[in-house]
Amino acid sequence: MKVAVHICSFIGENYRERFIYLKKIVKNYLVINKNIHIFIHTDKVPEKYKLKKVKYVVHNLQNENPFYLSWKCRPFIEKQKNRYDYFVYSEDDILFTKKNFLYWLKHKNICIKNNLNLGFIRRERKNKKVFSTDLIKMISYKILINNKNFAVNNVNSYCAFWIYDKKELNKFIQTNFWHFKWKGKNVYAFYGIREMSAIGWHGKNMFRYNATVIPLTNKKLNTGCFIDHLSNNHALTNHPV
Repeated sequence: MKVAVHICSFIGENYRERFIYLKKIVKNYLVINKNIHIFIHTDKVPEKYKLKKVKYVVHNLQNENPFYLSWKCRPFIEKQKNRYDYFVYSEDDILFTKKNFLYWLKHKNICIKNNLNLGFIRRERKNKKVFSTDLIKMISYKILINNKNFAVNNVNSYCAFWIYDKKELNKFIQTNFWHFKWKGKNVYAFYGIREMSAIGWHGKNMFRYNATVIPLTNKKLNTGCFIDHLSNNHALTNHPV
């Protein structure tokens, strides 16, 4: 089992703080599998904050919006499409753990078979309380798949990262949503530049999946779906979880 992880990390004024996140993120990826390769896509490599056991890929963004960095990894992923079994794209403050990976492995096939996207939910913490980063209201719909209940996230499926197996990724690469063009008024640009990349293939009107779903355990969301948003900058909005 070989896994490729591509992390987008722009070197800005707060990079020292982002570096702390990256250290924790990389550490968690490395315990998932011994055959995991991590690529950090950036505009420059700060030697003082350089991580071991990762490969840095530097992109020239001198005349571009920094948000386009989120798209720069796609040609590299495309070249790797047959070399790895699983592919992850992530922003540099998303903590993905072995528990999240095992949750995805366990439920992804039944979801794909039914043209559904297996969902994750970003969460943040404030004053010992947990908040959703992206949901502005509670998930209220359920469906039954193979006699198992799943919650339907028709509120907001965005979680700042995506994960696909090789077969699904190769299908994704064949679509216009992989080679997205921003010129003119593109009717499919429902998100910002960075978000349109980070939504992957399960964004609004992308046509691949009928819905984003999360399995229920004892009438509650399977805890494997929760990923931590380390920058914790949305908790003030007090979204439910």
